[in-house]
Amino acid sequence: MKLSKTAAIFFVLVLVAAGSAHAAEFSRTFLLEAGARYEVSVRIRTDLQDAPTLAAVYLHTENGQYLRSTQLSRSLAGPNEWQHISTIVTAPPGATHATVVFTAPEGVEMEWDEFNIRRIQLDLADEILIEQGLVYTGLIVDARGLGLQRGMSPKIYSQSGQLVYAGVAVAYEFLQEAGIASYGQELSPELLRRIQPKGTIKVSPLVVTALDVVGSTESSVIISDDDAQAILDALDTYDFLAEYSVVFLVD
Repeated sequence: MKLSKTAAIFFVLVLVAAGSAHAAEFSRTFLLEAGARYEVSVRIRTDLQDAPTLAAVYLHTENGQYLRSTQLSRSLAGPNEWQHISTIVTAPPGATHATVVFTAPEGVEMEWDEFNIRRIQLDLADEILIEQGLVYTGLIVDARGLGLQRGMSPKIYSQSGQLVYAGVAVAYEFLQEAGIASYGQELSPELLRRIQPKGTIKVSPLVVTALDVVGSTESSVIISDDDAQAILDALDTYDFLAEYSVVFLVD
């Protein structure tokens, strides 16, 4: 199955016939942040004792070109209770969008409102590594002097066009209450708490400098490719972007 370029660019949420009048195919397309890893899940239920389901992942480049897909099947056992099935999506170089398709046979019910995407950490840094200053606990983007505007969904791009951060998997409630980034003119104790892991007293920020402001609302930034690579290298140990530990310094 190869999806169209249109499907690879926009978010979609569809339920269509697949194989029989009662079988279902459930898909969603979302942006990929460079180096990120996502768990995509959906809730289903069935009274069948052996109900195979299929999760297929299709990866696309900026122009919609298909890169590759991975698939996994899972047998579900009744009784008729809601349970989650999931698959993992990792952003490879060059991929900008992913489409995940869950296919279930007749007799399996999918719940539309429980199609979830969450960014997961590659590795969890323990408290000792944090206390020793061996990992970065958050990101500070110095955008002072560029006229950066505060926004609900700021994005960070590399010079070569990679999407480094956009809060792709953020829950709407969290976006409204906390946002995916904090802003300030100078680093303050309050801002530093944004990049302090829970249960620790250590704050070790990775600081990068914004080169330019982009976007119609002037709320997104471009950083150097070297800084982008430094972020990706840091995420291999502790994915602070999964915790939305980002601070922008503005005028």
